[in-house]
Amino acid sequence: MSLGVYFALSATDCRKLRAADDAETRVGLISEELEEKYLASDRWSFQLDKSWNALHRSLTDGRLLAATGPFPLAYAVLGGESLDVGEGYTACLLTPEQVDLAATALAAVNEPWLRKRYFALDAEACGFDLTEEDFAYTWSSFEGLPSFFERAAEAKRAVLFSVDA
Repeated sequence: MSLGVYFALSATDCRKLRAADDAETRVGLISEELEEKYLASDRWSFQLDKSWNALHRSLTDGRLLAATGPFPLAYAVLGGESLDVGEGYTACLLTPEQVDLAATALAAVNEPWLRKRYFALDAEACGFDLTEEDFAYTWSSFEGLPSFFERAAEAKRAVLFSVDA
Protein backbone atom coordinates (compact mmCIF):
# COMPACT_ATOMS: atom_id res chain seq x y z
CA MET A 1 0.00 0.00 0.00
CA SER A 2 1.22 3.45 -0.85
CA LEU A 3 1.94 6.33 1.48
CA GLY A 4 0.10 9.67 1.31
CA VAL A 5 1.65 12.98 2.25
CA TYR A 6 0.62 16.66 2.18
CA PHE A 7 2.73 19.74 1.59
CA ALA A 8 1.48 23.28 2.26
CA LEU A 9 3.40 24.99 -0.53
CA SER A 10 4.87 28.45 -0.56
CA ALA A 11 3.68 30.59 -3.47
CA THR A 12 7.11 30.16 -5.10
CA ASP A 13 7.00 26.37 -4.87
CA CYS A 14 3.42 26.31 -6.13
CA ARG A 15 4.40 28.36 -9.19
CA LYS A 16 7.38 26.08 -9.76
CA LEU A 17 5.15 22.98 -9.62
CA ARG A 18 2.61 24.50 -12.01
CA ALA A 19 5.41 25.53 -14.39
CA ALA A 20 6.77 21.97 -14.66
CA ASP A 21 5.99 21.04 -18.24
CA ASP A 22 5.80 17.25 -18.06
CA ALA A 23 5.01 14.38 -15.69
CA GLU A 24 8.64 13.33 -15.23
CA THR A 25 9.67 16.85 -14.22
CA ARG A 26 6.73 17.12 -11.78
CA VAL A 27 7.50 13.78 -10.12
CA GLY A 28 11.16 14.73 -9.80
CA LEU A 29 10.25 18.08 -8.28
CA ILE A 30 7.85 16.49 -5.79
CA SER A 31 9.93 13.46 -4.82
CA GLU A 32 13.34 15.10 -4.76
CA GLU A 33 12.93 18.77 -3.95
CA LEU A 34 9.57 19.31 -2.25
CA GLU A 35 9.67 16.17 -0.10
CA GLU A 36 13.16 16.98 1.14
CA LYS A 37 12.27 20.59 1.85
CA TYR A 38 8.87 20.11 3.47
CA LEU A 39 9.33 16.83 5.33
CA ALA A 40 12.09 18.49 7.36
CA SER A 41 9.33 20.19 9.38
CA ASP A 42 5.87 19.15 10.53
CA ARG A 43 4.62 22.71 10.14
CA TRP A 44 4.12 22.54 6.36
CA SER A 45 3.82 18.79 5.86
CA PHE A 46 1.49 16.10 7.11
CA GLN A 47 1.71 12.37 6.57
CA LEU A 48 -1.35 10.15 6.31
CA ASP A 49 0.76 7.09 5.69
CA LYS A 50 -1.46 4.24 4.41
CA SER A 51 -4.69 5.60 5.89
CA TRP A 52 -5.26 8.03 3.01
CA ASN A 53 -7.38 5.48 1.09
CA ALA A 54 -9.83 4.74 3.92
CA LEU A 55 -9.90 8.39 4.92
CA HIS A 56 -10.71 9.62 1.40
CA ARG A 57 -13.48 7.06 1.05
CA SER A 58 -14.90 7.94 4.48
CA LEU A 59 -14.93 11.67 3.78
CA THR A 60 -16.51 11.31 0.34
CA ASP A 61 -18.99 9.02 -1.37
CA GLY A 62 -16.99 5.87 -0.67
CA ARG A 63 -15.25 5.66 -4.04
CA LEU A 64 -11.55 6.06 -4.64
CA LEU A 65 -11.99 8.77 -7.25
CA ALA A 66 -10.73 12.31 -7.36
CA ALA A 67 -13.14 15.06 -6.44
CA THR A 68 -16.14 12.94 -5.43
CA GLY A 69 -18.60 14.63 -3.09
CA PRO A 70 -19.63 15.84 -0.67
CA PHE A 71 -17.75 19.11 -0.96
CA PRO A 72 -15.78 20.64 0.64
CA LEU A 73 -14.70 17.41 2.40
CA ALA A 74 -13.95 15.97 -1.02
CA TYR A 75 -11.06 18.43 -1.27
CA ALA A 76 -9.31 16.86 1.73
CA VAL A 77 -7.47 13.95 0.10
CA LEU A 78 -7.88 13.53 -3.66
CA GLY A 79 -9.59 16.83 -4.38
CA GLY A 80 -8.55 19.87 -6.33
CA GLU A 81 -6.56 19.85 -9.54
CA SER A 82 -5.25 16.43 -10.50
CA LEU A 83 -1.70 16.92 -11.76
CA ASP A 84 -0.25 14.82 -14.55
CA VAL A 85 2.48 12.82 -12.83
CA GLY A 86 2.40 9.70 -14.98
CA GLU A 87 1.72 6.11 -13.97
CA GLY A 88 2.10 4.88 -10.41
CA TYR A 89 1.88 8.28 -8.75
CA THR A 90 -0.97 10.61 -7.82
CA ALA A 91 -0.75 14.31 -7.05
CA CYS A 92 -3.59 16.74 -6.38
CA LEU A 93 -3.23 20.47 -5.80
CA LEU A 94 -5.66 22.61 -3.83
CA THR A 95 -5.83 26.35 -4.22
CA PRO A 96 -5.65 28.45 -1.04
CA GLU A 97 -9.42 29.02 -1.37
CA GLN A 98 -10.10 25.27 -1.51
CA VAL A 99 -7.74 24.76 1.45
CA ASP A 100 -9.78 27.28 3.44
CA LEU A 101 -13.06 25.50 2.62
CA ALA A 102 -11.58 22.09 3.47
CA ALA A 103 -10.11 23.41 6.74
CA THR A 104 -13.53 24.56 7.90
CA ALA A 105 -15.17 21.26 6.95
CA LEU A 106 -12.43 19.11 8.51
CA ALA A 107 -12.69 21.02 11.80
CA ALA A 108 -16.26 19.71 12.15
CA VAL A 109 -15.31 16.03 11.71
CA ASN A 110 -15.33 14.07 14.95
CA GLU A 111 -14.64 10.44 15.76
CA PRO A 112 -18.29 9.25 15.92
CA TRP A 113 -19.04 10.86 12.55
CA LEU A 114 -15.95 9.37 10.89
CA ARG A 115 -16.61 5.97 12.49
CA LYS A 116 -20.14 5.90 11.06
CA ARG A 117 -18.85 6.81 7.58
CA TYR A 118 -15.96 4.32 7.75
CA PHE A 119 -18.13 1.35 8.75
CA ALA A 120 -20.73 2.26 6.10
CA LEU A 121 -18.12 1.66 3.36
CA ASP A 122 -18.39 -1.37 1.10
CA ALA A 123 -15.41 -3.56 2.11
CA GLU A 124 -15.48 -5.42 -1.20
CA ALA A 125 -15.34 -2.19 -3.21
CA CYS A 126 -12.58 -0.89 -0.93
CA GLY A 127 -10.47 -4.00 -1.24
CA PHE A 128 -9.68 -4.09 2.49
CA ASP A 129 -11.40 -5.27 5.66
CA LEU A 130 -13.23 -2.69 7.73
CA THR A 131 -11.97 -3.46 11.21
CA GLU A 132 -11.80 -1.67 14.55
CA GLU A 133 -8.01 -1.80 14.29
CA ASP A 134 -8.00 -0.18 10.85
CA PHE A 135 -10.51 2.44 11.94
CA ALA A 136 -8.34 3.31 14.97
CA TYR A 137 -5.36 3.67 12.60
CA THR A 138 -7.41 5.85 10.22
CA TRP A 139 -8.67 8.05 13.07
CA SER A 140 -5.22 8.46 14.60
CA SER A 141 -3.86 9.44 11.18
CA PHE A 142 -6.69 11.94 10.72
CA GLU A 143 -6.38 13.68 14.09
CA GLY A 144 -3.71 16.20 13.06
CA LEU A 145 -5.13 16.85 9.59
CA PRO A 146 -7.60 19.61 10.58
CA SER A 147 -4.79 21.56 12.30
CA PHE A 148 -2.54 21.15 9.27
CA PHE A 149 -5.26 22.49 6.96
CA GLU A 150 -5.99 25.34 9.39
CA ARG A 151 -2.30 26.41 9.39
CA ALA A 152 -2.18 26.24 5.60
CA ALA A 153 -5.44 28.20 5.28
CA GLU A 154 -4.27 30.91 7.69
CA ALA A 155 -1.04 31.27 5.69
CA LYS A 156 -3.02 31.25 2.40
CA ARG A 157 -0.94 28.34 1.08
CA ALA A 158 -1.85 25.88 -1.63
CA VAL A 159 -1.78 22.24 -0.52
CA LEU A 160 -0.33 19.38 -2.52
CA PHE A 161 -1.38 15.81 -1.71
CA SER A 162 0.79 13.13 -3.22
CA VAL A 163 0.84 9.37 -3.04
CA ASP A 164 3.08 6.89 -4.80
CA ALA A 165 1.60 3.57 -5.85
